[in-house]
Amino acid sequence: MRNKMPAVISVILAILWLVVFAVVSVFFEMLALNGASESQGMTALSISIICQSVGAILVGIFAWWLTNLLISKFNWGKAIAVIVTVFLGAVFGTGISFLAIIISIPMAGVR
Repeated sequence: MRNKMPAVISVILAILWLVVFAVVSVFFEMLALNGASESQGMTALSISIICQSVGAILVGIFAWWLTNLLISKFNWGKAIAVIVTVFLGAVFGTGISFLAIIISIPMAGVR
């Protein structure tokens, strides 16, 4: 049985990064929705948070899989595998968060 601790660490660090980024992006989205009505703003924020949550789950699964792959198949060191996985998970998750914001505003009917 292989050691699961590096995968757990990479999942936790990647998801913590995405939570911090989600909080900051919600504040910036509130500023972007300054001229919209309250119902449109809440709809846009809700869609954005749901998309970011789904993205965080996908990044967690990706981080677990990639860490195990790098350690077991490619014989990388545990620390290097965790660092690379957290970086790639953060890039992937940040891209999903930006797409969530870009998609949520038109879906809420804000023009």
